[in-house]
Amino acid sequence: MTRRATFAPATIDSLTDGYLLDPQTPGLWIEANGKGVKTWRYRRLIGCCGEMLRRTLGRYPRFSIAEARKWATDFNSAINAGLDPRSIEQALIDRARLTVGYVHDRYMIAVREGRASRAKKANKPRTVADKLAIYRCDIAPKLADKLIFDVTEDELTRLVLAKGRTSPVRANRLAGELKVFFGWAASLRGKEINLQTNPAARLTDLKFPESPRTRKLNLQEISWFLQALVSEPRHYQRGMLLWLLTAARISEVIYARSDEYREGVWTIPAHRVKNSRAHRIALGPWGRSLIQSDEDWVFPSHRIDGPRAPAGWYKARNRVLHRMAQLAGTPIERWTPHDLRRTARSNTKRLNTDFETAEAMLNHSKRGLERIYDGYEFEDELRTWFEKWETEIVRIAREAGVAEALGAPAPIAHRSPAASSLARGKRMASAREATGGRLRRHRS
Repeated sequence: MTRRATFAPATIDSLTDGYLLDPQTPGLWIEANGKGVKTWRYRRLIGCCGEMLRRTLGRYPRFSIAEARKWATDFNSAINAGLDPRSIEQALIDRARLTVGYVHDRYMIAVREGRASRAKKANKPRTVADKLAIYRCDIAPKLADKLIFDVTEDELTRLVLAKGRTSPVRANRLAGELKVFFGWAASLRGKEINLQTNPAARLTDLKFPESPRTRKLNLQEISWFLQALVSEPRHYQRGMLLWLLTAARISEVIYARSDEYREGVWTIPAHRVKNSRAHRIALGPWGRSLIQSDEDWVFPSHRIDGPRAPAGWYKARNRVLHRMAQLAGTPIERWTPHDLRRTARSNTKRLNTDFETAEAMLNHSKRGLERIYDGYEFEDELRTWFEKWETEIVRIAREAGVAEALGAPAPIAHRSPAASSLARGKRMASAREATGGRLRRHRS
């Protein structure tokens, strides 16, 4: 039966069956099911459409009297204003769903489709992977479950500064990604989110100083590197040797597919290259043997249908670095796969290679008007360079006594110019003798 009594915790606690109306808040009541379970409910006629609105909040005391009254008051305010609370309720539900994690999922769809930036270009797989890594490692643990509308500039500032204390470079990447992500949500490109302001707009003002890396391996360190590689599994040997021989980026090597290699030339497609220009690398005998694979991927994973994960390569690098230190008898400065790219470039002058060929070897884009008018591809020069560089690495491997263990090609006997001329003279004399001295020189 209906009871009108003092609406207080003691009264509600004593309710065992039936329901109790709230005299202060129209439409709000609490119902007891006879088993001690009490549930908040709301029921009121919507004046603008003549329909009955029925809603359930939840159980008491999980929701207090004050919380239940606030919940019901929101409905009453809309009804009293001549509105249908159901439309407002749906907007509130949609808004409550817009957590940072939910919005980031929508953002990554835009990233893959090229709708996340003004450039309107689909991002490369490497860019997508970098964005996901930053989100999963640095953003999601702190913000994934928070409403994007509640995120403040101070909160993001603390996140970036905390990262900067341990990894300044990573903090700069984090600040940049936060600015792009929240900027998308606050722009017309992210109109579905309808974020009014970008709380990350000023984060790049926190930029930490970065020193460009200059690390490269000298000839002695290359020798230790090759010796340290001997103890690695063959797939890691092959990959790391290709880092050095081709001066390609780690992502270009470890994600290589077998169909990219044809007739001695490895062509890295444009969508896997930083500057979106396909890169052709004429491999020498050693490089050709290293890139050979019977699988779809040059370095297939043994767990999934795909390439080996980057984490395994960095663990292998750490093992090689440790062995190099043992061979040197002293700690070796840490190097990255990209430093092997810098190592190759730093040896171009020593091996008498001109600047244009050296830049083409790294697939660096030409600048200014040269990029527009000069379409020369340096194919012959690049082939000569990669052969020369491979010959140099083979020489170091032989001197270190590990050429055979690493699968380096056997040396080819080269004749001196004098010996070649003498042999040519002997062949001519034999030919004259065979023709009775009637051998003539024909004009071309």
